[in-house]
Amino acid sequence: MYDFSLLPDDSLLALFIALVLFSVAFVSFSIVAVFTLVKSTVYSKIHKDKLHLICDVAYFHEKGKRDNQEDSLYISPMGEAEDNGFIAACSDGMGGLLNGEVVSKYVTDSLTENYPYKFDAQDENSKMISDISDRVYEEYHLSAGATLVMVHIYDEYMNFYSLGDSNIILIRNNRATLLNYKQNYITLMIKKFSEGGIDTTDAYKDTRARGLIDFVGNLNCNVLKTSRPIRLFENDIIIVSSDGVTDAVPLNRIVNHIHFDQNATGIARAIKYGVKARKNPRQDNYSAVVIKMKRSYV
Repeated sequence: MYDFSLLPDDSLLALFIALVLFSVAFVSFSIVAVFTLVKSTVYSKIHKDKLHLICDVAYFHEKGKRDNQEDSLYISPMGEAEDNGFIAACSDGMGGLLNGEVVSKYVTDSLTENYPYKFDAQDENSKMISDISDRVYEEYHLSAGATLVMVHIYDEYMNFYSLGDSNIILIRNNRATLLNYKQNYITLMIKKFSEGGIDTTDAYKDTRARGLIDFVGNLNCNVLKTSRPIRLFENDIIIVSSDGVTDAVPLNRIVNHIHFDQNATGIARAIKYGVKARKNPRQDNYSAVVIKMKRSYV
């Protein structure tokens, strides 16, 4: 304990003044901090409609048990997103065929060369993808191929394009939805079985079920695309991935691996570790671009 009665009167006065000044400064700081917080919160609520939706982006590109990495990713320049929108794509070389990694890399290189893209030109962009597929066909004549999924986000809207069985997943309100249907035999058989009143579970037993009916490398391919842009909202999560991701972590379980307060990097890391944790001895290559929509003043 200190006996302040032993201090000279001048020292006691100086100590008292210092305490008063500190108290005034602390109270002033507290008032300013509370005022700034309240003002910021009120301003955000009033002007929420004026905030821009921006893309928080991360990715992973992992080699599974295959000899080669046959996945390839494309991410457009972030610095040009305000003018040209943001594009993310994943191409997966087809297993069982030759030169899968060469074709998937050719696809993403071609997307790079054709950048930028017009957002409201879905037919034109689909034709560009079809032309890439035709060139692959002319080179390999169905002995090589790849899948392609691509999203184009501009302002608060998104278009997508798809060939094959890779994934475009939208997670909203804790629910994951596959936006593109898989262009494989199982999809075709389920459609035919359901139209004929046949139990669709038999479709899953067919050995051809996973075989693709359309892909990059097919002549005059049918590119799936949005006819109208999809409206995006704050905290929407878009995953553009190869099927190696959902083979390990099914669509209905993918939300169990993420927390919705995470940024894109945290979500990508959680999904990647979720795939690793499965320890599948036949794990395919698994790659994805993860996009989280956030509000920003800039």
